[in-house]
Amino acid sequence: MTAKRKAVAAALLAAVTLLGGCGMPDDLNDLSGQLNDLSGQLNDWLGGQEAWTPQESDAVSIASDGSVTEMMEDTLDQSYYDVTELESMITSEVAAYNAENGADSIKIESFEHDGTNVSITLWYASCEDYASFNNTEFYCGTMIGAQIEGYLFEADFSRVSEGELTGGTVDYTSVFEDMSAGVVIVQAPMEVHVEEGAVTFISTNAEMISADTVNANGEQEEEEALVLPSSKIYEEETTYEEEKLANRVYIIYNVY
Repeated sequence: MTAKRKAVAAALLAAVTLLGGCGMPDDLNDLSGQLNDLSGQLNDWLGGQEAWTPQESDAVSIASDGSVTEMMEDTLDQSYYDVTELESMITSEVAAYNAENGADSIKIESFEHDGTNVSITLWYASCEDYASFNNTEFYCGTMIGAQIEGYLFEADFSRVSEGELTGGTVDYTSVFEDMSAGVVIVQAPMEVHVEEGAVTFISTNAEMISADTVNANGEQEEEEALVLPSSKIYEEETTYEEEKLANRVYIIYNVY
């Protein structure tokens, strides 16, 4: 449950408790009864909330305070590492990073394994820490902040409403309709969950999983075209910058 939902729940339950604990006229008693009914519904709603669970093996969840939780699952290749060596390596790398950037920059929240499969959860104090530690492109912030960082939003986009794509492809100018929107920019592939927001646009090299979760797979839908054998002669090798641009995924979302 998000912090805002917890706050709303606490406020409503407190109101019910206060009204139920003192003598009141009939009209206020009626109000108290309605609030008690609301309290029951609220408890049912709270009980039905489940923690977000990623579908992909490499996923990140971005909290409202800018911290990032990374969840990874993989099958351990015994020819390279055993479990003890892998855990020791990660612990050492996190300790070295924290020594240079602050003691609480990264935390190892869990390291679980069954001898073959490994599940790791890391917490990062900021998106900048995630980007630096993993030596990758990873931005989260505002539209204006992204532009200051040099992002041109040079991509085609799809509109999103309640987790579904709506309408056809639109160009980059459409994403500037709401300059107060939040932005996440990552290098594919990974699953991205925005804890307190609803996605409104994604670049067309990604797909929606739910209203607040995107599969940033970096895959574009290819148009069918006639390819002649001779055309292979003229194919140019993709540069690193071109590949990076192709794998850059933009996620625009409304902040709750």
